[in-house]
Amino acid sequence: MENLTLIVIPGPGARSVQIQSNATIADLVCQENLHGRDIIVNGTGVPQNQWATTTLTSNSEVFATGSVKGNIDQVTLIVIPGPGARSVTVSAGDSLSDLVCRENLHGRDIIVNGTGVPQSQWNTTAVIANSEIFATGSVKGNTYE
Repeated sequence: MENLTLIVIPGPGARSVQIQSNATIADLVCQENLHGRDIIVNGTGVPQNQWATTTLTSNSEVFATGSVKGNIDQVTLIVIPGPGARSVTVSAGDSLSDLVCRENLHGRDIIVNGTGVPQSQWNTTAVIANSEIFATGSVKGNTYE
């Protein structure tokens, strides 16, 4: 385990956070629900397309700031079985993996605008604003851990 300082603005401010050794920024974003924020590590902004490959080190200082770009939009997420339909905010560049992580949809089949998306494609499938996304419990007995 590694320790780092996480500063979330706007939000709860600074705190110490534990991460797994060799954790990436993407891991931290998922762990701490930092989706839709700009990430700055030790004073340097890191583009979202580098989060999965940027490893965090012990004693790093990570700022997670609210985006000032206004590039946020909505999708309709329907979780069955579960709470049903609701609007969910997404950011430009979000993948289905980001949405699954943020909304705790692990182990479900994901259907975007009527087309099923295999789990192997979640990382490379962008979430497009105004989409209709179904997250269904599998009827085949397939579960993912």
